[in-house]
Amino acid sequence: MKLRLRAPSPAFVISLIALLVALGGTAYASGLISGKQIIDHSIPAKKLTAAAVNALQGRSFNLRPFTPDSAVHQLTTTHGIDVNYKCDSKQIHLILNKRAGGESLFVSGDYAQDGVMKSVNQLEIQDFSGQSVNVNVIAWARGGDRKVTRIDLGGTFWSKESGAGPACQLWGLITTGTRPYGISGKGTQ
Repeated sequence: MKLRLRAPSPAFVISLIALLVALGGTAYASGLISGKQIIDHSIPAKKLTAAAVNALQGRSFNLRPFTPDSAVHQLTTTHGIDVNYKCDSKQIHLILNKRAGGESLFVSGDYAQDGVMKSVNQLEIQDFSGQSVNVNVIAWARGGDRKVTRIDLGGTFWSKESGAGPACQLWGLITTGTRPYGISGKGTQ
């Protein structure tokens, strides 16, 4: 008996091509999703790159004990805000300033100065100072991109009487670039 193969019909060829495109097209299309199509807070951290996770977690600081010098030092600059520190012969200062030529600064949150907790909800320059200072605030420049910076910093000052001083130490985390809920960034609110 002789087996005879025939050529596939045009309908079969077209259906086979359609099947291959349908199966392979999903993989191709997965690389074409834009950021606008992603729902906020819908991507788990395990799906992000290490660089993206670090950017979302903010920038941490841990300045080892240093000698007081009374000069203002810049820790970081973000979204219209300069975060500075100073250690003089009596105390440590954590200073939030608007950037040169920038809009006015707004700060809201809590801070502890020498063990006493206080609230802050003010405009303009903030100088948190004392033998020990812990600052947990959000700050933003009133104009510009209207992004909020979360500032969680602590600092302490040791005098000569404590045996090791004088010295200062500073640590904390600054998370930048978030937009508060209800602010779209378009127009004024």
